[in-house]
Amino acid sequence: MRSTQRLASATTAIALTAAGLILTAGSAHAATCSQAHLPLPDATCQPGANNPDVTQSTIKSTICVPGWTKTVRPPVSYTTPLKIKQIGQYGYSDTNTADYEEDHLVPSNWAAHPETPKTCGPSPATATSQPPAKTPWRTS
Repeated sequence: MRSTQRLASATTAIALTAAGLILTAGSAHAATCSQAHLPLPDATCQPGANNPDVTQSTIKSTICVPGWTKTVRPPVSYTTPLKIKQIGQYGYSDTNTADYEEDHLVPSNWAAHPETPKTCGPSPATATSQPPAKTPWRTS
C-alpha cells in the first residue's frame, strides 16, 4: 500500500513537472488560478461552458432522458490529466490527486459541456481528507 502511494506521488510530481511547474518542498508554484472564492472555482479559469449537443430542440433526447449524464461523463483518461494540470494552476500545496474531485461548475444534467477545462475544476478534499460527495454548486 505504501509503495502505491509513493508511485502515485511520483507520477503526480512527474506530470506536474511536465506541465511546466516547479515542485519544491512538496508544493506546486506558478499558480494561475485564484483560490480566493473557494469552494467555488476561479471564474477566469472555469467560467463554465454549455454542451453544444444540448439545444432546445434536443432536450427531449438529451438532458430529459434518465441516465443521459452517464453517457456524456468524461473518462478518467481525460479527467486525471486535467486534474493534475489544474491542481498546479491553483497552486495547491497538496498535489495528491486522490484528495480532489474533478467537478463540473455547471452540472451535466444542466447541459454543461462534459469535456472542457472551462467547466471542470478540482474540488479540494474536506478536513477528513476525502473528496466531497457534492460541491456547493453541484446538484447531481
